[in-house]
Amino acid sequence: MGSSFFGINIGQSGLYTAQTNLNITSHNIANADTDGYSRQYAVQSATNPLYAGTRGMIGTGSEVTNVEQYHDDYLDEKYWDVSNELGEYTVKNEILSQLELVLNEPSDTGYSTFFNDIFESLSTLSKDPSDTTARSAYVDSLEAFTAYINDVGEQLTDLQQEANFGIAGCVDEINYYAQQLASLNGQIANLELTGNEANDLRDERVRLIDSLSEVINVDATEYTDINGRSTYRVTINGQILVDDTNANYLEIQTRETLENPEDAVDMYDIYWSNGNELYLNQDNLSGEIKGYIDLRDGNNGENFTGTVLSGQGTSQLVVENPSRTDLPQEGEVNIGGTLMRYNSYSYDQATDQITFDFGVPASVDGENATAEDVYGEDFTGTITWVSAEQVTITNTGDQDLPSAGTINLGGTTVTYTGYTKDATAPYTITLDVVTPSDADGENVRIGEDMDYKGVPYYISQLNEFVRTLAEEFNAMNMSGNGGTGEPIFTYEGYDGSADLDGSDSTALEAITIYNFQVNEDLLDDISLIEASTEANAGESANDLILDMIEKRHDDTMFDRGEPDNFMEALIGELGVDAKSTESLLAGQESMVTLVDNQRISVSGVDINEESTNLVKYQQAYNLAAKIISVMDEIYDVTINSMGA
Repeated sequence: MGSSFFGINIGQSGLYTAQTNLNITSHNIANADTDGYSRQYAVQSATNPLYAGTRGMIGTGSEVTNVEQYHDDYLDEKYWDVSNELGEYTVKNEILSQLELVLNEPSDTGYSTFFNDIFESLSTLSKDPSDTTARSAYVDSLEAFTAYINDVGEQLTDLQQEANFGIAGCVDEINYYAQQLASLNGQIANLELTGNEANDLRDERVRLIDSLSEVINVDATEYTDINGRSTYRVTINGQILVDDTNANYLEIQTRETLENPEDAVDMYDIYWSNGNELYLNQDNLSGEIKGYIDLRDGNNGENFTGTVLSGQGTSQLVVENPSRTDLPQEGEVNIGGTLMRYNSYSYDQATDQITFDFGVPASVDGENATAEDVYGEDFTGTITWVSAEQVTITNTGDQDLPSAGTINLGGTTVTYTGYTKDATAPYTITLDVVTPSDADGENVRIGEDMDYKGVPYYISQLNEFVRTLAEEFNAMNMSGNGGTGEPIFTYEGYDGSADLDGSDSTALEAITIYNFQVNEDLLDDISLIEASTEANAGESANDLILDMIEKRHDDTMFDRGEPDNFMEALIGELGVDAKSTESLLAGQESMVTLVDNQRISVSGVDINEESTNLVKYQQAYNLAAKIISVMDEIYDVTINSMGA
């Protein structure tokens, strides 16, 4: 049985329902241009009817049971998939464009100009080898060429460091998004305890993941936990970043050793805050961070590899078939999956074998030892005995080290593979500094072989170029004057003790694009520029100069042919990579726009539709108000007039 004011109550419910719909419509219109906003709508239903006996059921009005939004989670995931590739290609396009500017070809200030000047000055010198002005011009052209190469080296290092800083910036962004997402998850969960949707906060969460997806590949899953509570999880590259209100944060750590021989110092690796390294699966990784890593570390699969020939269980390993021999003098090598620090290495050119030394330097006897114990706390002690394969440390306190790891011995870091402990004061520990007992036959590598052509690849190619030029030019000038000539090209710090004519390939490997220079002796005395292979051949002899001029067209100098062919091929590779990346970027921009338009078609606000809704709900509001007015008149007549 309805109340006496049953009709007014029905009108009132219609009034409230229309007003709620008007408010939602106003909110939609106000956010028509808000990025990432999803159009909202009221879930409206009839209120419970009343039983009216033989007359059946009588309706009681309407109500808004929830406010939901038009949103498609599948399109979000699709957007994130294309967005992270857009981030990757944006970074690569930017840095490759800068790399093209560094090599600066074709131009008046690029390689070809400086290289042409060398041979033009040689041509002038060949006409009168005794002309001191022509000799000075030739030396000046050599010096200008080496200065150009040095400048290219500095700019390439700057680009690698820029990519390195980009990685650090990505880590900061990821941490920011992790903190914001964890906070939003908590707010959304609390607001939705009543069963209603926290629509605007959900939109904000999707916007954050949109931004995060540009930095790294991301997945998001909403699931119900064991308590029946809705929980949201976000993963990056397959690893959990945010789970409900718990966020995992990243940090950067400076590498202690180089992973590419061409690397600049202080490159960053990424770790979780708990100390575990972030697993960067190169097959799946994408986003801005992928772009920076590829450009910073990409070596085109030409990093160091080899096979252990002998030495397992000792402090030295002999490695055969090394892919290269210009390694850092100390660093870290991966032996069949075990990382070990080597203190030095030597190369035997006759056998083509490298011997790595992992032993303990005798000079550390009596020095302090420092490391981290099993709890991550500081471990200290005093070195009291040293052999090539063991070191004894006393005064360690009752601490335990990890079963294997690294330890700093008087400034030298070594990798130990086991240890024993005397559990009585003064708690002596003896470390075993030996290679794995099953190392023979294992593959050896330094860093990761990455197929992408990043900055290290172009540095290694230019190193090869200047080393080969030095070998050819030095051999010719050193053959002058009866074989008593000086090398033309040396390197900073060269003391004259190494043969730089190719007879010792390891000596040439000391030359890089950073230290490549003209022999200072030639700069001080231009008469050391040889014109003939014969001793005392006379002022007009120019056979050696003519041979040098012909070197420009020596198609056996490089695998790619003449020197110009080598550089043209290298610059061509860069041009192809840059053009390909530019094309991929344009395609990905179109794909992102396409998917975003699909999302907008589902979630976006249509002003025309909302205008129609505004009129519709306004009329509903007015009619509900009219119902109340009519009922008021009826009750007025019934109550006040019928009894008169």
